[in-house]
Amino acid sequence: MDADLQPIHEKVMQATGPEDLFGSEDVVLPAQTLLGYLEKKYRPLKDVTSQAYQDPEDLEASRDADQKLERLYALAQQRIGNHVYGIEGRGRLKPPYATRCFDVGPNRYFLGTKLWDGEHISLHEAFMERDGVSVGEVVIKVAKDPSHNHIVDAEVRNLDILHNKPVPQWKHLPYIMDRFQSGGRQGIVQRKISGHPLSEIRRHRAHKNGLDRKHMVWIMDRCLSCLGYVHRQRLVHGALDPERIIVQARSHNALIVGWSAAVYEPARSGERTAVPAGDFTAPEVRDRGNIGPWSDIYSLGKLMIWLLGGDISTNQIPEGIEEPWAPFLQSLVAEDYLKRPTDAWEVHQQECTIKDKLWKRTYLHLDMS
Repeated sequence: MDADLQPIHEKVMQATGPEDLFGSEDVVLPAQTLLGYLEKKYRPLKDVTSQAYQDPEDLEASRDADQKLERLYALAQQRIGNHVYGIEGRGRLKPPYATRCFDVGPNRYFLGTKLWDGEHISLHEAFMERDGVSVGEVVIKVAKDPSHNHIVDAEVRNLDILHNKPVPQWKHLPYIMDRFQSGGRQGIVQRKISGHPLSEIRRHRAHKNGLDRKHMVWIMDRCLSCLGYVHRQRLVHGALDPERIIVQARSHNALIVGWSAAVYEPARSGERTAVPAGDFTAPEVRDRGNIGPWSDIYSLGKLMIWLLGGDISTNQIPEGIEEPWAPFLQSLVAEDYLKRPTDAWEVHQQECTIKDKLWKRTYLHLDMS
């Protein structure tokens, strides 16, 4: 077989779905962005499969590959349009125990096990079907009583604000796929997020004494990018802690979750987060004072000090960490909010400047095995 055609033919014919062929990092991005990535992966393959080969066997192989390529390309476009491209559990049948189901528009959701049972909200695994075809795994979040609907409503409002513009920072945020009511209770369907909360990373045997500073930096980088966008949309998370930052080790992504407690324009609206204060809570959030972007910057700084194995009561950084990082991180956690940075984008630029002076940018595997 032609030397250029053979590897492409094998790759296309062995693919069981578009994600196998075009790639997927289990992230959510705006449709136009994903379509642009798809086109870049599709075009080089098409250039090979669409050639008029002289050898009859090459011609037949190229036509077979070209036909399958077109089917997978069309399916990828359809999945992107439905916001399910790269969805978790794609292609797997729902388990036998998932028998209860409900419909939202063209989508059918089969309920699985309860993932979490809080005081006001419960989370359930679920399996999505569309037109009778298994799509993938999702998470159902529902108020336990109609009096708690405001919690779900707040998450919907805040995530709607954050998805109002097609930006790359979508990949750092949860994504709502559907909304519904059940017995007067508000519910939402979200894409399933796989990954490791910071608490799990610190408990891991490889990181129990503190995460390597290079891993800390790329995690902080993603969080600052997300918060920079969030704050431009006039939202403040207000409740960042080790459970609300989820790290995806393979794709080097970090997501910020827990948006039901976020506040919108707190200086004007007077909104305050209802989440109880914790070790990473900014003083002004705890004391119901002047909440703003500086509050999230404080919490993120505390989290990164803790992730390194530092002491968050004194903000002491472990020995052996390159000198610029200690004063940089400590500047984020001043008790007086007037002495902290106020712009996550500017902090992000400072972080990039420090790391680029210290190290060349390379991919580092985060061990969570």
